[in-house]
Amino acid sequence: MTSIRRLVLLSFVLLCTAAFAQIPEPGPHPRLLMAEGEEPSIAAGSRFAKADSIIVAFSNAVLDEPPVTRKMIGKRLLHTSREALKRIFWLGYTYRTHGGEAYARRAIDEMLAASAFDDWNPSHFLDVGEMTMALAIGYDWLYGQMSQRERETVAKAIIDKGLQPASNEADAWFYRSEINWNAVCNAGMVYGALAVWEKDPEFCRSMLEKSLESNKLAYKAYEGGGYPEGYNYWGYGTSFQIMLEAAVESAFPQKWPVRAGYDDDVTVMPGRAGHLPPDFLSSADFVRFTSTPAGNCYSFSDSYRKASGQYMQAWMMTRTGDSSLLYPEMRIMEDTGYKRLCEERLFPMFLISLSRMPGFEISPPEKHYYECGGTTPIFVYRSGWTSRNDDYLGVKGGLSMSSHSHCDQGSFYFESDGVAWATDLGMQDYNSLESAGVDLWDMTQDSERWEVFRIGPFSHNILTINWKAPKVNRVINLLRTRKPDVPSAADPAGAELYLRPAYDDDLADYRREVLFDGEDLHVVDYLQAGDSTCTIRWAMCTEAEATLSDGRFLLRADGKCRSLSVTTEGSTPEITPHLWPTTYDAEAPDLEGMQYLHPTDVPNPGTALLGYTFTLLPRQKVVLHSVLSKEL
Repeated sequence: MTSIRRLVLLSFVLLCTAAFAQIPEPGPHPRLLMAEGEEPSIAAGSRFAKADSIIVAFSNAVLDEPPVTRKMIGKRLLHTSREALKRIFWLGYTYRTHGGEAYARRAIDEMLAASAFDDWNPSHFLDVGEMTMALAIGYDWLYGQMSQRERETVAKAIIDKGLQPASNEADAWFYRSEINWNAVCNAGMVYGALAVWEKDPEFCRSMLEKSLESNKLAYKAYEGGGYPEGYNYWGYGTSFQIMLEAAVESAFPQKWPVRAGYDDDVTVMPGRAGHLPPDFLSSADFVRFTSTPAGNCYSFSDSYRKASGQYMQAWMMTRTGDSSLLYPEMRIMEDTGYKRLCEERLFPMFLISLSRMPGFEISPPEKHYYECGGTTPIFVYRSGWTSRNDDYLGVKGGLSMSSHSHCDQGSFYFESDGVAWATDLGMQDYNSLESAGVDLWDMTQDSERWEVFRIGPFSHNILTINWKAPKVNRVINLLRTRKPDVPSAADPAGAELYLRPAYDDDLADYRREVLFDGEDLHVVDYLQAGDSTCTIRWAMCTEAEATLSDGRFLLRADGKCRSLSVTTEGSTPEITPHLWPTTYDAEAPDLEGMQYLHPTDVPNPGTALLGYTFTLLPRQKVVLHSVLSKEL
């Protein structure tokens, strides 16, 4: 070996040793999330007693259930991993906070069953990440309740089926990811390494080092203070990011800069290790503002239409000191009897987080406006926080080909009087499409993804030109936003977007304003055709019953009424109103507008799709002013 090669090798070894030396030995078991004596104590009359009782009730119910089995759904084992995580985490929490050997024994049986699987499906590494976290929590929390043989079995499974598969670069692409996979899979690896540290300290230290370095990429999703994958995936990715941070903080109680390498502009809570980029903490506002007054969520991207309790806001509260973050989440959880929880398997973190910040009051937020930049810029206005009848407006730009996005740049969502007058249908279950052979993950212009009704352009509150999708590789930003103290006809609230880049094959100019004047919603489209004649389709999806009368639409829901009408300025093309179907009808496949619906699309009961079509001649200009009004 030449002297140069020896020097390079020695430098590499010293570099690795120095990196590992930054990470001390973790504390004793239990070391993950809460050490011995840190268990939450929930008083019987506490507002949070119901949450505790929900966990205990589930733990009691699962005592007589058989352990999970290795059953695939499509290409995923994820449902099994998630069920195992819920059972082990909830049973372990119940045992540690209330006692009862039966809970510990049942969680151990669950771990032994998962340990016996041939593998945890590393080809879809989310399955491995969640299963590794499940067994790591159980192993750490119930270490003293397991026999030596049981410890050996579970630790070997964590190493062989959880940590070792991450050495396969083809499966472990999450290390290079900037989406939710990074947070989820790295969190699993961190939990596994910390749980079985004593079995192979050098290997576990290297795994921890690799995950913490890779995990810096996950914070790129929060640039601008939002989250490009939408409401539900904020809940998924951020929940596991918080789990990762909380595990490292708890495992190393001494102050240690575990997130070293970030800019100096970071937030560090006194007495807690870790550096958190400000945009990550700011994203708590993103999820607060994307739940709506009527209990829905602003369901762009792969989100569901109903809001879930984002209880990880309790952890965000401990880092920001803003207890109002919990106000909308408590309303959702209490109104639904804790039956609608985002990523419910992690729910014990709600009470663990609350125990770190005693003596606080939860009051309504004072803010009425929110906007973020980043890959998916959005603007939100809401008139208040205490009534389901408050007004709510959301407007979005974005990049359709980004992770989990839909073809919906320039779309809007509007709620008032408890009704979603302009809605977004949200996501369709992946397995229902993948099992039918639909390629969901090709994000190019001609992908089948854009043919799925809920994902493609034709269900969204946007324009389409010549019955084709806008360009999916164009970024649409907010030109400006308007934030008056009180919206009025003279000073409305809303946002303006420049949309021509997504339509530049057909339009020479396109700008949209979406404005709320305190009573009515105004959507103003400024259009100029390019060098060819083009057919314009303006559409809005609603949860109201819609009828057509004298060229305008009448919308009715829950005893409330609104009308939608359109006027033009400049040239006056002939405008034809339409009511299009939102559900595929196998007996009427030639129905007008049915060309965008397919047998693989799920039904959308209780919705209507309305709008207009018109033709623009080459270089023709028009201003289209659509008004959703309280006056019929």
